Amino acid sequence: MPIVDSISGRVVKKYKKDELIEKAKEMRAYNMIAITAAGSGHPGGSLSIMDMASALYLNVAVHDPNNPGWEDRDRIFWSAGHKAPALYSALGVAGYFPVEKMMTLRKFGSPFEGHPNSKKVKGVEFSSGSLGHGLGVAVGSALNARLEGKNYRSFCIMGDGEQDEGSVWEAVMCAAHYKLDNLVAIIDHNKLQIDGMTEEVMCLSSLAEKYKSFCWNVIEIDGHNMEEILESFEAAKNFKGHPTVIIADTIKGKGVSYAEHAVGYHGIAPKDGRIGEESLEIALQDIGYDIDEREVDRFFKIAEDYQRKVDEKIQKKLPSFSKEYWWNKSENMKAEMNATRNGFGKALEEIGEDTSLVAHGADITSSIRMDHFYKNNPEREKRFFSVGVAEANMIQVASGFAKEGKISFAGSFGVFATGRAWEQIRTTVCYNNFNVKIAGAHGGLLVGADGATHQALEEIAVTNYLPNMTVTVPCDAVETYKITKAVAYKDGPALIRYAREATACVCTEETPFKLGEANVVRFRGEKDNFIDAFEWSLSSEYENEKEDLSLIACGPMVPEAMRAAWILKEEYGIETRVLDMHTVKPLDRKGVMRAAEETGAVITVEEHQIGGFGNIVAGEINTSKNYNSPLVMDMVGVKDKFGESGAPWELMIEYELVAEFIAKKAKKLFERKKEA
Repeated sequence: MPIVDSISGRVVKKYKKDELIEKAKEMRAYNMIAITAAGSGHPGGSLSIMDMASALYLNVAVHDPNNPGWEDRDRIFWSAGHKAPALYSALGVAGYFPVEKMMTLRKFGSPFEGHPNSKKVKGVEFSSGSLGHGLGVAVGSALNARLEGKNYRSFCIMGDGEQDEGSVWEAVMCAAHYKLDNLVAIIDHNKLQIDGMTEEVMCLSSLAEKYKSFCWNVIEIDGHNMEEILESFEAAKNFKGHPTVIIADTIKGKGVSYAEHAVGYHGIAPKDGRIGEESLEIALQDIGYDIDEREVDRFFKIAEDYQRKVDEKIQKKLPSFSKEYWWNKSENMKAEMNATRNGFGKALEEIGEDTSLVAHGADITSSIRMDHFYKNNPEREKRFFSVGVAEANMIQVASGFAKEGKISFAGSFGVFATGRAWEQIRTTVCYNNFNVKIAGAHGGLLVGADGATHQALEEIAVTNYLPNMTVTVPCDAVETYKITKAVAYKDGPALIRYAREATACVCTEETPFKLGEANVVRFRGEKDNFIDAFEWSLSSEYENEKEDLSLIACGPMVPEAMRAAWILKEEYGIETRVLDMHTVKPLDRKGVMRAAEETGAVITVEEHQIGGFGNIVAGEINTSKNYNSPLVMDMVGVKDKFGESGAPWELMIEYELVAEFIAKKAKKLFERKKEA
């Protein structure tokens, strides 16, 4: 029994095998159109799971699109949240919303985020994106059905690379222990993950034998054979006494010739857009779904019209001044843009020649530039150890090397490297004072369209209070390069938090740098190049110029603070001392106190939950300042909210983290100072 009327109990529609095959084609088409319109997304896994999704939503699961919260519905948990376009396609075709709405995929403000958000899309059971979470939630849901005497079943969709996560196997044991025969796990076994073949990244061996050893009922099928798919779901329904796992042998990128078996299409849109050898046009031909070109045009117009409104909203929100100050919009003050992660890669490649260094990856090795350790030096591959999608284990393995005298670099998305593995970092790394250097990559909102699950906004706070930990937040690619080399040979644990998106390069090789000491940055007047308009000095060498206020910033917010200093001078004649606090711990206490005492007005600036960095600075000031002189203080940061999908700079404007907002807040603080 599939789609039903939850009030009458009447079956509304149950698609037959041949219909499901056609619906899977239709869903693949919508999937590819939406990803192409977005310009980003995850076609590979979305295409491989589509036949299973078609069967599940249109034939197997009991649910009512007109009553998404119906308590007797079957629950479908997408643990593999990056397959979100497949989920949206299935929900749209099932009738939860007009499928054309998903054409706003990954755009700012759209409910159809890069990873599913249960608060925004009807039919999404839980917000996901961090791998290894879904099966445990499904276990709890299935246990609740038993507790409440309900007949609903819980389904959980996972990837094969996801089986690296230890949390999956904790849930596997729990489900077996409670004999949850109302639970069905589905593994999309497409044999590819970001870093390559699953067996090469982290050998899975026989998943079937593993699950059998945990007392699960195991069904292995061709995940693209609709007859086998339907039979497997029926067999799972009839099996009693143990949970069932359906291991679906699939092809990543299924149905699109250039995407099939292609690692590169894990997370990118068609390279040629709508027309070309690797394009939407070819994808639709390969899929074989007959869709009129005018309908495709209509879908794209929906996306374009939506983006036009977003552009208008963002532009309207951005404060305006007497002239244009945005990056590279004026005739002068030009800036080179480069991703901070490139600085990390460059440094790692250089220091990698030291045989005392080892490196570890967690399936996004190239994206965070960890692959530069061995990319051009293949002889170093013996010192690189992939742990698969298993961040907690990565930290422990890195610690084992550090215990034996090695310097261990371990990295992943910041939210996983420091979030999922926090307790391992605390107890194993910091308590033992091991030489583990953590690359907390893609920090902050600048990750963009991947959304909240991948936007780390808490790492400064969760790592700063760990004893023995050095916390660094470099401002650009050059400073990331310098910091990476510096912390490599500083004894003890260290975090390097760096961004993904290209940001302004404001440092040079000659820019002064000392780990643990802030730089003072002063605007000296407009120049052809942004970088030449500022003078840098170590805080200990800076002579007080009696500025009107101080902006104390870290990470990508340093260039924004510099741009704010430019605005403040040009618009209001306000002189600003900018502190580049690239080392958050140990904090440059003297530099902070001088800024507070000498300017009397301080704003902290962070691309992070507000106060994570700001309260560290405020705490130092409040416990050390001589209050014979007045001080006014404020903070800029994310205001106790999760991120969302959108273009990186759209999000920076929406969350009021760019120079224009900083300048407005600084002007108000300056007025408060004058009143005081």
